[in-house]
Amino acid sequence: MNQFERSLELELREERVQRTLLELYEAEDWSGLLATAEILNSAWHCETTVARWLAKKAADNLTKGWQTATSDPSAQ
Repeated sequence: MNQFERSLELELREERVQRTLLELYEAEDWSGLLATAEILNSAWHCETTVARWLAKKAADNLTKGWQTATSDPSAQ
C-alpha cells in the first residue's frame, strides 16, 4: 500500500496560509481575518465533499470488482 504523503507544494502552501493568518491577527485586521476564515471554511467543505465522493466511487468500484470475481468462476 502506498503511504499517504503530502507534497512539498502543499506544505509550502500551508505555511503561507499560516503566515497570512498570523499577519492579519497581529495587524488586528479582523475583517481580513474573517474573510480569510470564510474562504478557508468554504475550501475545506469543498475538499471534504470531493474526498467523500472519491472514497465512495473507490468503494463502489471495489465492490463491483469483488462481485464480478465471486460471480464469475472463470475470472479467478
